Amino acid sequence: MDKSNEQLAINGGSPVRTIPFPTNYLGVALYDDKELEQAAEVIKSKNPNRFYLDGISGKTDAFEAEMRGHFGRRFALAVSSGTSALFCTIAALGLGPGDEVILPAFGWISDYIAITNTGTLPVFADIDDTLSLDPDDFEKRITGRTKAVIMVYFQGGQGRLDRILEIAAAHGVLVIEDLAQAFGGEYRGKKLGTFGHIAVCSFQNNKMLCCGEGGLVITDNEKYFARAARYHDVGFLRPVFEKQVRDKSLTPDSASFASNQYHMNELSGAIMLAQYAKLESLLAKCRAYHKRIRESIGAGRRFTVRWEEGDCGITVFLRFQTADEAVRFQDCLSAEGIPIGPKSACRNLLTQYPVISKRLIHDALPPFGIGHHGEHTDYEQQSKYMKTDEIMARNVAIAIGPMYSDDDVGDIIQAINKVSANLYPI
Repeated sequence: MDKSNEQLAINGGSPVRTIPFPTNYLGVALYDDKELEQAAEVIKSKNPNRFYLDGISGKTDAFEAEMRGHFGRRFALAVSSGTSALFCTIAALGLGPGDEVILPAFGWISDYIAITNTGTLPVFADIDDTLSLDPDDFEKRITGRTKAVIMVYFQGGQGRLDRILEIAAAHGVLVIEDLAQAFGGEYRGKKLGTFGHIAVCSFQNNKMLCCGEGGLVITDNEKYFARAARYHDVGFLRPVFEKQVRDKSLTPDSASFASNQYHMNELSGAIMLAQYAKLESLLAKCRAYHKRIRESIGAGRRFTVRWEEGDCGITVFLRFQTADEAVRFQDCLSAEGIPIGPKSACRNLLTQYPVISKRLIHDALPPFGIGHHGEHTDYEQQSKYMKTDEIMARNVAIAIGPMYSDDDVGDIIQAINKVSANLYPI
């Protein structure tokens, strides 16, 4: 029943929705017997460590093979988390003290942590209305020390990727794609994760696919791959990785370096095999619902909807001209029983600890220790001159989950149109 002419719930009217929505988690919401079957095989083997299988190809090996096929790239390295994938990536590129990496101010703390803990200086740039890195501000932040840029695909969107790539190429800057929130996304018919020099994925609860915690490094560069593989395994290059590398100067023990240990275990690999089989249906459903919402919003609206073909379709962003309009619309929509907010904890990192304090495990360490080139960096002051908070404040986010029904999506549409009709009558 059309309720667009009824009084808003926030003003005492009846809300569109009075019962809770299903979970809007993504891959993890689709857990069923397929994940159980894959995990049971590992349990029965009594061997959850991928490197103790006595030459038998295991679940994690199989998952990496699937990922090479999915992305059409030479190398895929499964690791223990998205954060560890970022650490492996910074190590793969050989970044360290004196180097700089540019990243969007709006994102997740893991990007910052992976950079700083290798002694590299994070340089923050603004976002634009795509909610991803602003190409113009990115270009302004490039210095002679800039070695790489991280492109964060916030909630399945792609940003102005073509311009970012153009600027990076012109300045010799390496491109890291952060697919943590956009696994399966595309840009102009090509998969995200295939544009840059190296890409990372995350498989945590909020992500497209989930094994609890897990990550992935993707690249075509065998030097980067060999270094990432060593970094994830205390300096070793196991036979499963060594045989993939053609340049044998990368394989001797003498090429080893002090590293961490970020293995993906066989249980996680098993879960990821089951999850990956569900990716296309998950994307198809979310994208179809996103399209239905976009195309069903009534006339007279005072906002635009973020959309580029290939977006994962997991969050509808309504962008208003002012923050006040966005807050008013959001409050009204929430009162109608619609869950507000994306499945993400991203934020303006320049306003968060430990970014503000620049604290590391020891105060003398680069990039912020005395005498290092980030010693006098003042992120809190920088944030006062950036547009990130203002841009995010003008957006209202509505997450979409694969467990939603046609009726659930119908209620979202009805609520948006009801609030629009009341706040902005034609």
